[in-house]
Amino acid sequence: MKDEIQEFLDEQTSAIKPLYKKLQLSYWNASTTGKKEEYDEYETCQKELAKFFNNPKNFDKVKKFMQSGQRGNVIKRQLRALYNSYLGNQGDLKLINQILEKSTAIEQKFNTFRARVNGKEVSDNEIKEILKKETDSEKLQGAWEASKKQGELVASELIELINLRNKLAKSLGFANYYELSLEANEQNKQEIFELFEELYKLTKKSFNKIKSEIDSFLKKRYKTVDLKPWHYQNLFFQEAPEIYEINLDKLYESDILQKAEKFYSALGLDVSGIISRSDLYERKGKYQHAYCIDLDRGGDIRSIMNIKNNEHWMDTVLHELGHGVYWEYIDKKLPFLIRDVPHTLTTEAIAQFFGRNSENASFIKRYCKIDSLKLEKLSEKIEKSLQMRELVFSRWCQVMVNFEYQLYKNPNQDLNKLWWGIVKKYQLIDFSRDRADWASKIHLVSSPVYYHNYIIGELFASQLNNFIANKILNMKNTKNLDYSASKKVGGYLKERVFFPGALYPWKELIEFSTGEKLTSKYWVGEFCRYKLLRDRY
Repeated sequence: MKDEIQEFLDEQTSAIKPLYKKLQLSYWNASTTGKKEEYDEYETCQKELAKFFNNPKNFDKVKKFMQSGQRGNVIKRQLRALYNSYLGNQGDLKLINQILEKSTAIEQKFNTFRARVNGKEVSDNEIKEILKKETDSEKLQGAWEASKKQGELVASELIELINLRNKLAKSLGFANYYELSLEANEQNKQEIFELFEELYKLTKKSFNKIKSEIDSFLKKRYKTVDLKPWHYQNLFFQEAPEIYEINLDKLYESDILQKAEKFYSALGLDVSGIISRSDLYERKGKYQHAYCIDLDRGGDIRSIMNIKNNEHWMDTVLHELGHGVYWEYIDKKLPFLIRDVPHTLTTEAIAQFFGRNSENASFIKRYCKIDSLKLEKLSEKIEKSLQMRELVFSRWCQVMVNFEYQLYKNPNQDLNKLWWGIVKKYQLIDFSRDRADWASKIHLVSSPVYYHNYIIGELFASQLNNFIANKILNMKNTKNLDYSASKKVGGYLKERVFFPGALYPWKELIEFSTGEKLTSKYWVGEFCRYKLLRDRY
């Protein structure tokens, strides 16, 4: 049977490779141009790949081969990769095509949407600048509401999309699409929600404290006792506002791309090729956020960004290049089907591991022009800022995960009320309005059932940080590590995280790379120590 399986895998690979590359390139072209014809091509490519994986006879073969007891990770992992792809594409092909048509149409609306403030069209970067720097509450509200209009534009179509996804999942024996998606991604619903409940409890004291500090600062800044969502310097309060009297943006006023390239080079990780192939600066019609993509699993890795020289984009550049170096250093001898990350959460872990450096005193000292004495005075505030950032982001992830689960459970309930109720519970923002603000988050369309991976990635990032400090750099202190001081760090990541690709399931990779199973203790130890949040600034 081993020969039969290998022959099947070879046939599958030969068919999938060109379809995969064509799909990836079409998505890149669509998101970099915003043109309808490119989105039409992207939709066509999605349909072609879905049609290939819709084959029930091949799916039965995959399941038969998986149950045959064949040994060897290389074969087993290729079969599992095929199983995951086939599972989500079973059922009525017409229904699958409807889903793809609907999601592509909504995604194009998102990517080409530009808010209008006082009659002027503005980019996401400009909205962010207004929310961060403006102190007039009416102007803040105007910018916030202008951005949220994209939710109102797509809400009804998005609910239709959720219902279509659920219809497909139910036809395959799942309660809803949320549960189908977890199964196709080798994840367990009970484990995820137990983890999130654990983190909710573990962060409660620290988050309540930091939220109190944030509110106290913002009330003085905006001269109001009635804080609204637009006062938190971010469209979703997913990033921490600046309250510690440090201007990190000023530290990143010069070329952040050059800083990032130097940083990765010092680790022995070459990102020059990725940068040269990337689309880095904003323009009309282009996707306004950021992502990194591996077009062919053969070295064509690139990123789309909208860079400005500030701390947010320093974090983002480090983050996206983190995704890139992961793909760059996967063993090229691995079969195509597993020449990839074992799970999206492992690449998120690496991206977050590197992205945190934008608020790392050691990174700032090495790559920014700042007086050592001044940096020493700021270092505690920088550390607190990173703590605040992690706690705020963890609560935002709670909002997304819990809302999206309820969304798929019952997409026809009062979603506006549900959204603001969940925001109140996890972010402690007491606000409500009968508008589809929830629908203004693009992940619900383009990356469904994804957000839990960010937090699991954060936990893995802290686990890696602890292992590197103790085992690679022989240091007891795990804070403000200067990774670029040693190429051993880059070597370790290449050998124990990147190189294996998808040869191991994600849980096994975490254990392989750190010597223990996934745990929240290191993230909690870094960011939830109450005594480190005691001071006001």
